[in-house]
Amino acid sequence: MHPGRRMFTPEEAAYLSMLPAVKHVSSTRISYTHEFKVTCLADYLSGHSPSAFFRQSGLEPSLIGSKRIERCVARWKQDDRLVKEARLAMDKGVSSLFDGKVDVVEPDDVTQSVMSLSRDKRYDLRDLIIYQQSLHIHELEQEVARLRAATAPKP
Repeated sequence: MHPGRRMFTPEEAAYLSMLPAVKHVSSTRISYTHEFKVTCLADYLSGHSPSAFFRQSGLEPSLIGSKRIERCVARWKQDDRLVKEARLAMDKGVSSLFDGKVDVVEPDDVTQSVMSLSRDKRYDLRDLIIYQQSLHIHELEQEVARLRAATAPKP
């Protein structure tokens, strides 16, 4: 493992593996579906935020890391085939194959995935959702503080 690389817990890995955008997940890596890459790149080339697209797809930057998102988009922009497909999708008017919707992930599906990862512990999807939401709240609080500082009257 590289220094500073965050490892996913079994609960997080199970959650990520249930998302339609994710092809495969390990403790340190995420592989995305081809459709997700093309659609994300098309949204990016249309001027939209990659972080927002990842978030809409259930991939919170606070969970997977903003740097990971930046690196994915940078790597995908270098792939001529992906760029060509993204531009074709844009020309066809397909702004998002995911339409900003996250497929509903059934708690039983996640439970089965997590239980297959570890028979010694019992995990609850609610704990992961609470964790993910607390990270998102923290991220939003930081943004509010940054905006307040930027708009505060100068002495």
